[in-house]
Amino acid sequence: MRVLVTLASTPTGLFMIRRLHALGYKVTVVDSHARSFASYSNGVSKRIIAPSLLYDPHGFAKTVIEELQREQYDLYFPVLECGFLMSYYKDTIQKYTKMVSMSYADITHAHNKKAMREYAVEAEVRTPRTLAPDSLKSAFRMLETIDSSIVIKPRVGCNAHGQKIVLDPEKAVWEYGQLVKQYGLEKELPIIQQYIKGTLISTVNLAVDGEVKGNVVFRALRTVPTSGGTSSYRETVTSPEAELFDARLIKHFNWTGFISFDYMEEESTGKLYLIDCNPRIAPGVILGHFAGVDLIGAFTELSKGKEIASLPKQQDGVRCKLQFLDLGWLVYNLIDKNLTGQQKLQCFKTWSKREKSYSDIESIHDLRPGFALWLFLLRNLGKLLGSDGGEIFLEHSLFDEETFRKGLPKSVATML
Repeated sequence: MRVLVTLASTPTGLFMIRRLHALGYKVTVVDSHARSFASYSNGVSKRIIAPSLLYDPHGFAKTVIEELQREQYDLYFPVLECGFLMSYYKDTIQKYTKMVSMSYADITHAHNKKAMREYAVEAEVRTPRTLAPDSLKSAFRMLETIDSSIVIKPRVGCNAHGQKIVLDPEKAVWEYGQLVKQYGLEKELPIIQQYIKGTLISTVNLAVDGEVKGNVVFRALRTVPTSGGTSSYRETVTSPEAELFDARLIKHFNWTGFISFDYMEEESTGKLYLIDCNPRIAPGVILGHFAGVDLIGAFTELSKGKEIASLPKQQDGVRCKLQFLDLGWLVYNLIDKNLTGQQKLQCFKTWSKREKSYSDIESIHDLRPGFALWLFLLRNLGKLLGSDGGEIFLEHSLFDEETFRKGLPKSVATML
């Protein structure tokens, strides 16, 4: 049995490779750069370098489709945002192999943060107050009237990419202008969202025809950046409201496949507010596996056209750590000029505490990905400690819809 996995340069991709290998599949990996540490896994039988998903999505799609035409594969699994791109070519891909995906229109709608305001209301899911300006002038006018902390977000983003938390309302106009300039968002202006002080609660679900078949709910114990972002240390928890909101949204979308949500649990009330929808697989599948929920195994069966039963509930209190990112959490706190010496010492004590947890990457049975990752980190230490250090990992894993739309007619004529 053979499976093609695209964009494996993440802990999620590495876990998928290992799990598929354990299930008896020969795994071919298509990625956009040689530094993809997951490609060094002993679960990989073939490795292909494609053009960048971000800068040349048509070239990326062409490479994937040509490989599917050339070789016989039983299944195709995209990881992260390449699934957005490849959903456009779903009908073509399904001529050569099996792929479970919603339509391109469904995926981009669910992922759009402006649209989220509307579908969350329809599904009766609580969201923070959100503003979507249609011009810079109207954005600045809105920001001048705000007297509380806000979050500025691109309408489409991944892992807090391009997100900015502004705690001082007087700096909001300047920060908004800087973000628009830095990421070239003049045509698709970022949204302005009420900042909810609290803890990040995240979920990952596997659904069939609008019904949840398996899910994982977890709390972020530490995030990078510390003000809110990607969780470096997380723990499975019980959250009835998160499961309720997930079920309502999945039913509203009539979703099939993976879909993930992020909520902020308000510190003062315990209420959840939906802040992000990621219509794809998410790192929670790793934690879920250790907590007794085999989402990848079930998805494999679903991809083969089989009916799947509801998966068992997760075991709560299971912890998982992304080692290199958690080290980054410590470093960022130690160099933070706004923290006192006592606060930095407390951060170190918290970080160094010995607690039972699993690793997202390191495995004694598959050592090369860990070595490849840490070698890359050492070579790029200066860049990683910069304000945009996380971008070095995300760069080739992001999908930009505007770039994709350019030259689309020519691309379609070539590949479809």
